[in-house]
Amino acid sequence: MRKQTKLVAVLSAAALLAIGASMTSIAATGWQEENGTWVYYDKNGETVTEQWAKSGNNWFWLNEDGEMATDFLVDDDSNYYYVDANGAMVTNQWVSIENEDYDGDSDDDPLNYWYYFGANGKAYKSSSNSNSASFKTINGKKYIFNDEAQMLYGWIDTDGQRVTGDDDWREGVYYCGDENDGAQKVGEWAYLDITDNNWDEIDTGLSSNNLFDDEDQTRYFYFKTNGKKMTNEKGKTINGRKYSFDEYGRMNAEWVNWDATPSTASAGSATYTTGFRYYGDPEDGARVTKGWFQVVPDSYLSPDDYEDDENNWYYSDKDGKLVASEIKTINGKKYAFDSFGVMKSGLKAIKFVGNSTTEIDEIKGDDGINNMHFDTEDNFKDNVSNLYGAGYKLYYFGSGDDGAMKTGKQTVSLDGEDYSFLFNKSGSSKGAGKLGIDDDKYYLGGMLLKASKDDKYTVIKITKDTNGTISALECLSTEEFLNDIDATSSIPAGKDDDYDEYYDVKEAAKDTNTTQYRLVNTSGSVQKNKNKAKDGDDRCYKVGTGKEIEAVFVES
Repeated sequence: MRKQTKLVAVLSAAALLAIGASMTSIAATGWQEENGTWVYYDKNGETVTEQWAKSGNNWFWLNEDGEMATDFLVDDDSNYYYVDANGAMVTNQWVSIENEDYDGDSDDDPLNYWYYFGANGKAYKSSSNSNSASFKTINGKKYIFNDEAQMLYGWIDTDGQRVTGDDDWREGVYYCGDENDGAQKVGEWAYLDITDNNWDEIDTGLSSNNLFDDEDQTRYFYFKTNGKKMTNEKGKTINGRKYSFDEYGRMNAEWVNWDATPSTASAGSATYTTGFRYYGDPEDGARVTKGWFQVVPDSYLSPDDYEDDENNWYYSDKDGKLVASEIKTINGKKYAFDSFGVMKSGLKAIKFVGNSTTEIDEIKGDDGINNMHFDTEDNFKDNVSNLYGAGYKLYYFGSGDDGAMKTGKQTVSLDGEDYSFLFNKSGSSKGAGKLGIDDDKYYLGGMLLKASKDDKYTVIKITKDTNGTISALECLSTEEFLNDIDATSSIPAGKDDDYDEYYDVKEAAKDTNTTQYRLVNTSGSVQKNKNKAKDGDDRCYKVGTGKEIEAVFVES
């Protein structure tokens, strides 16, 4: 705001001479120069005191001694005027006048007060009996004054009174700059220093105190076209972007939960999670809308299984709502989001809810929060058949920041070891890990079942349900296989010199409606028509033309 820096510019020397000439031209009644000052005599020859007298186009004030006042704030019948260094009444001007009560110790009182004197010379002021804020428009900006005509500044309440202290930003409704500004903030942002004595309290509501580590903060406020601060807004559009404001008008930032708090909704539930919106950092505050963003989760969206400072990927819809507990197609690719809205990566056990093709329920680990971890091959093989039996299927969403659902043949790492997987390319189970046979190879939840290089061969036990559909697959060592079918060594007559052990398993391992056994090599291929397939322990398998295992033996 442009105001005069101090006490209004003095009249020019020519103007002063003109006033003097006018005054000296009057005899007896009127202006007289006496003892270096000016006085005014009425028609009775009496000196005029505490009244206005005019000379030319200017009005002058005669003080209680009858002398023309200069550089003086005039209190005339509870109206305030100002006469400059030449004694002339000031009109349509700002004037800064020293605060005689200023002691330098208080931040609440200014060194100087600003006044504005209108066209009639009267200072703008509020009504002494007014109980609402009334602003005056000066040069296109709005200002407010107290009943002593002093321009108010800082935070102003609904009664039009200036509020000070640590809670000024809570109690104030309007903001009018500092002591040398005073212009009301209208339709604009203000970045203001505040003191929040409750900054260290856990906040489960709309405000975001926990973003700051000190009671002294600098926060954004927005003032509407009526000058009032914006409060209690979920998603107010300002310049085409959405913002959130708490009950005291502070712009919220980062995570804000509008629909539920931990006290009203269980963590990880749809109601709980989808109440959250992300509004950018404290320097921005604009809500993320329909798009990806990567941030550290809120304390209420940060289960123990997540690292405190770990960035996670999230995706919000057009209303800023987090995508959660859903597989969503984004730009032609499918992504999975857990119940906390975090994009998942890696190998995950998931099933769809009811008949939905998007809403998902992910298997939880021992902590009850995160997806089950398949950290070793044995851990994987021990759990997958049961998961599929419970309606879950395994999906692979890439590694790290990828997150896109994969199909077809993939290499998946478990605890640092790479394994070959196959995920369905089409159909209602697109993306699900294969459970069954494909191209004469068996897959358990997508993992290719094969013998290790040391074992050379391993037995696959295939379990089927009553419909003949494969429900479980299990890799068996030779010992496990023989125990499973309860085999006993019986060396054929006359072959004692040929074999140390001989198990005729043709009948015991015969295919049934519910169980089959197959021998696979290190590439996972099912073996057939083999008379001697020797494993890493020098045990040999005999496999028939129908792929059934007929015998296990150890040669002498």
